[in-house]
Amino acid sequence: MPYVVRIAWRLALDYAGMENDSFFVAEERGKIVAILGIRDFGEFLELVAVGVLEEYRDMGVGKRLVEEALKNLAGRNVYLLTTVPGFYEKLGFARVEEVPEVLKKDPAWCAGCDRDKCVVLLRKADKNVNNG
Repeated sequence: MPYVVRIAWRLALDYAGMENDSFFVAEERGKIVAILGIRDFGEFLELVAVGVLEEYRDMGVGKRLVEEALKNLAGRNVYLLTTVPGFYEKLGFARVEEVPEVLKKDPAWCAGCDRDKCVVLLRKADKNVNNG
């Protein structure tokens, strides 16, 4: 987890309490090169802190990481707030207007983002998957 936090900080994706969340990682030769956090709100999940180290971008690492995470989360609704919706829409996410109250971000948290480009996406649970 300390390395995940360092990557999140390096990519400006760190947030308070991240050490309490679950993370998927992508590795290259034993080195973590990409992270994807999952916040569990019971009724739904939120993807957070999704990022790839600069030197590993444009190689498909992020796409494979998101696809693998989504396979593991198929039985759950998954939200995401992002400024790059096109990337996630290709992976089954769709834009939504209704946002659960708990997902509404404090403006200070979003200080580095262009709010005009930020959208909320949802990937609905696969109904063929048992929620266990």
